[in-house]
Amino acid sequence: MGIPLYFIYCVGRLDLEVFAAFGALTSLYGHSEPAETRLETQLAVGASLVLTIAAAAIFSAMLGPSWLLALMLLAVVLLAGSLGAVMGWMPRGEIFFVLSLLVIAGLPLKPTELPLVIGTSTGGALISIILTLLEIENSRMAQPWHRRLRQRTAAGTDALDKRRHAIAIMMAAIGVMSAWLLSLALKIGHPYWAALIVTALIPALLSADALRRTGRLALGTAGGVGLAALLFSASPGPLALISVIVICQAIAEVFVARSYAIALLFFTPLAIGMSNIGRGLPWGPLLTTRVVEAGIGIVIALLVIVAGRVALSKWAPGT
Repeated sequence: MGIPLYFIYCVGRLDLEVFAAFGALTSLYGHSEPAETRLETQLAVGASLVLTIAAAAIFSAMLGPSWLLALMLLAVVLLAGSLGAVMGWMPRGEIFFVLSLLVIAGLPLKPTELPLVIGTSTGGALISIILTLLEIENSRMAQPWHRRLRQRTAAGTDALDKRRHAIAIMMAAIGVMSAWLLSLALKIGHPYWAALIVTALIPALLSADALRRTGRLALGTAGGVGLAALLFSASPGPLALISVIVICQAIAEVFVARSYAIALLFFTPLAIGMSNIGRGLPWGPLLTTRVVEAGIGIVIALLVIVAGRVALSKWAPGT
């Protein structure tokens, strides 16, 4: 995360920071995996993130209609959620894919900027992959990465409980779309945050103690908004903001496989900081709307998770 962000800061192109940051989210995935397996994970995540960013940038540059963005959001939830379930990557869910899509789709871009924007996000993803490659000795790679990736996706697809996954992904789609559309209707100002909160909490649906886990994740998210308010209350400059993002990313990466609730405490300011990097929006109003949207997202996620547990008990008993 730090390499592309500090480099872009040094060359004076703060307008490109957000694209590099979203591409560099690739580094968050596969942290607890061996290097060979992490390479597969990051290749799949990196390609998916860059495609999401490219689609969002093209939408913005072409001034796409709201109904098209709604379809894109639904597609991202379904496709990223399904690929994540098949690959078994951490963090679970579609959280950073939804963030990338909705933030970049809302930026004012021109068609002439698309090659640089997509190239910058690709560079951010590639740096993460290259650093993983440096850990791998060629002699340890029993098979080419593309063959290992195919085998992993095939095995993951075969092992996936299709009925259980269908219910979970449907509930995720309902929750994300409901939160986004409600925030749009209320004209809060940053409607993607409520949808993002749902993606953060929805993995609790498949837990045996779903409501208790939802409560822990909600506390982690709410605490993260409070931490963001503390970190950004002094309106940090670009260099300080980059440093906060890098530090939050590093701490979240330590906890993501151990305690997702604690990881959310740092994922939240990470996401808030990334959404404003290079944009310079006033922090006070931005953080106020985040609190309101977090409340909307938590309520909708709770309702969807309760409905999802009922559906699982009826159509996928034993989960």
